[in-house]
Amino acid sequence: MRKNFKIWMLLFFGCFAGIACDEERESLDLKADATIHEFSINGTEGKIDNNELEINVVLPPKTDVTAIVPTIRIAEGATISPKIVTAQNFTNTVEYRVVNGNLYNDYKVMVEVSSARITRFVLNGLYNGTINQVNNTINVTVPTTVDITNMVPTIEYTDGAVISPDPSIAQDFTSSVVYTLTYMGETFEYEVTVVQSDHSYAFLGTATTIDGLSNSDEKTAAEWMLDNIPNSRYVSLESLRDGSVSLGQFTAVWFHYEQNQTLPSIAANKSVTDAIKGYYENGGNVYLSGIACLYSGSLSITPSSYIPNNPFGSFGDAAQVNAPGEKWGIAITGCESHPLYKDLRIDDTTQSWPVVWFIGENISWRRNIGCPWDLVSPYAQDWADWSAKTGGIPLASFNWDNDCNEKVAISVFEGVEGGKGTAVLVGAPSYDWYYEQEDISANEYYSNIEQLTRNVFDYLSE
Repeated sequence: MRKNFKIWMLLFFGCFAGIACDEERESLDLKADATIHEFSINGTEGKIDNNELEINVVLPPKTDVTAIVPTIRIAEGATISPKIVTAQNFTNTVEYRVVNGNLYNDYKVMVEVSSARITRFVLNGLYNGTINQVNNTINVTVPTTVDITNMVPTIEYTDGAVISPDPSIAQDFTSSVVYTLTYMGETFEYEVTVVQSDHSYAFLGTATTIDGLSNSDEKTAAEWMLDNIPNSRYVSLESLRDGSVSLGQFTAVWFHYEQNQTLPSIAANKSVTDAIKGYYENGGNVYLSGIACLYSGSLSITPSSYIPNNPFGSFGDAAQVNAPGEKWGIAITGCESHPLYKDLRIDDTTQSWPVVWFIGENISWRRNIGCPWDLVSPYAQDWADWSAKTGGIPLASFNWDNDCNEKVAISVFEGVEGGKGTAVLVGAPSYDWYYEQEDISANEYYSNIEQLTRNVFDYLSE
């Protein structure tokens, strides 16, 4: 009898629970409309993607987007936050959440202010200009033997814009020349400066040719250099090993390596090491970045016992760190005026100390490869102690280190003793040239990476 009673009770409560669950299911409204139907700014309709939950709005040139109240239409009964009547700063991505019953959607709104740009500038069909889209300047370096009083440019610029002076007309570039784009009732000026120089530069690579570079970060950096640093060329480490190329012809050489936590075997080859070391000790200038910073001891840039002690990374194209919504960069407290940071965007408000951001929050996936000094034993937690031991000048730590006493992420070694050249080392993990799962153009701070690199070569050319 007791056994039967338990069975009936289980059946009773089971039925009751089933009824409760059915009632709960019935209370869930999975058909509610939690989408944004219309989104516009100043009368300009945004393009809504309800699959990716993204909205893109392209506004006329020179529109101020720092305090805009958009026009938004959602379903009756739904709510949205931030509120529709609240002004927003659309300089960066703004997120809206639409809630209706049990459902919600998070939208990302990206606003672009259209503008006219010069995207390519070449003089006499040979000399590529370096375009700074932040300052609207173009710098072109040509050999000292070139006549710059009568040069014809080849210019690529925004479709629909009108440019003056006429690009087909030769110009005297002894002084700066201003090119003006007229577009949608607005004007955009670019100042072109031509510098005559006989400096030349080399990118040192682990493959025979630039096309053979298997690492995307190294290849992107190498291609950028050949497109943007005048009189630069690709030089394989193999050519140094077999002696077919002499480094003495170059003002500075750059070795950027990100494939492993140790240097590649070709770099350890005695002939290769001797070639670069001899070049440096005889006044040649060296730029090392990424894991290549470990080369400092072999090249006599630093004492061999004081090479960077914190190489790390997510190696391989699939090995990346997911850091959505994070900015990465360097802290430069006390070093803001150094030539390496000329024309960089320095932020002293986000973290209340001067920071240069290299990776924006829209880039979720990063390689996270670095080779800094970690100021633990044998170093005191102090830049001065590090300088005394290594002979270098510290210029940056990680962006969270406001006192700059925990890391050395960028440094300069002025090798004046014995006629040595100058070396620059960048071991910051945020110095990232390529994003496997992201669009490079999505990184709003990519220009800081480019400008820092230009500054390095300018510094090494003085």
